Amino acid sequence: MALVAPAGALSLDIETTPSGDLFPALELSQPRTADGGEAHAGNGLLRLRVGHSGQPRDARLTVSTPGLTTATVIDTHIDEDIVLRPRLKWDIGALRGMQGVRRQALQVVLSSPGMDPIIRTVEIRLHPLDEALYFVREGNNRIDLGWSFAAWVDPQDPVIDELLQLAGIDITGMMRMPSNRADRLARARAIWFGLERHGLRYADDSAGISQGPVVYSQRVRLLSSTWDERVANCLDGSVLIASALERLGVGSFLVLVPGHAFVGFYTDDARHEAEFLETTLLGFAGQARPAPSGSGARPARQRAIEGFEAARRAGRDRYRRIAPRLDGRHRPDYALIDISKARAYGIMPLAVGRGDRAGSAPVALSAPHRPQRPTSHIP
Repeated sequence: MALVAPAGALSLDIETTPSGDLFPALELSQPRTADGGEAHAGNGLLRLRVGHSGQPRDARLTVSTPGLTTATVIDTHIDEDIVLRPRLKWDIGALRGMQGVRRQALQVVLSSPGMDPIIRTVEIRLHPLDEALYFVREGNNRIDLGWSFAAWVDPQDPVIDELLQLAGIDITGMMRMPSNRADRLARARAIWFGLERHGLRYADDSAGISQGPVVYSQRVRLLSSTWDERVANCLDGSVLIASALERLGVGSFLVLVPGHAFVGFYTDDARHEAEFLETTLLGFAGQARPAPSGSGARPARQRAIEGFEAARRAGRDRYRRIAPRLDGRHRPDYALIDISKARAYGIMPLAVGRGDRAGSAPVALSAPHRPQRPTSHIP
């Protein structure tokens, strides 16, 4: 989408990718620049092209649209054609209340001494925080945004405190880093037990919103929504488990396949070995086979352990089937999103559940990503 001002000393084009859409979650997942500058701190999917002719001049651009705490103002000196990628100041509270895509106006005012302001207004589609844009195929553009799924993994969300308490894990101080496979399995098992105690169950609710040919996006609910409603589709459950694993120092990753997602975690320091959990088995404890006659009801923890082991087996089997397609050539349908690696790329937790931007700094407590690529994910 582009609107062009009439010829003159300055001209203005407004572009979005995808055309006519804005996804605030993409911007909220990226840290602010150290100098606080807004001109090039955005995610690049909103661009302001300012054409220049004549003498160099100072200019101000003001960007406004509903859902911002305040308009974004950029003061710049222009002596050639420039492209600005502004960071917008989104109001997290207002965005949390959105229930779906909203059509609204975005206005840009370009002003400079000695010329009339250029005012341009375009209609955009604003997408809610629970929609993850992960791939765009528009014209010759192929934009892979799959790493952004890590933004919904938030180890410091208050929900994770509640989950770990139910799991019987002391969170009053910094835990020691897991030292071996048994430690990592024990922590994952405890998390599963906490989810069962809370009554979280899988719901067969498709996460897909748009599956091309231009926009590929999926719904990823915020942790608080999943926790409060006690239901999770495959992606919701994977994000919740990954958040808790990262909090406990267990490096995790999301595995995306067509119409489905599951979660994995590394079981060694070198990240060469991993386990997988099939989140469709959340709630297994409530559906487990009856206890043998005369034996009495099996304890809840034993039922949860059975569910955890079933989820491990199912996750391992599914990974073996799809592993050959995780080669980067089958995007956007197949992807492995390593959370630590995503953090290294600059993808931060949305941190919308805490009322501040504390999550803009890396908070995952698992070991940092190592440059080498895991040679195997099968224990």
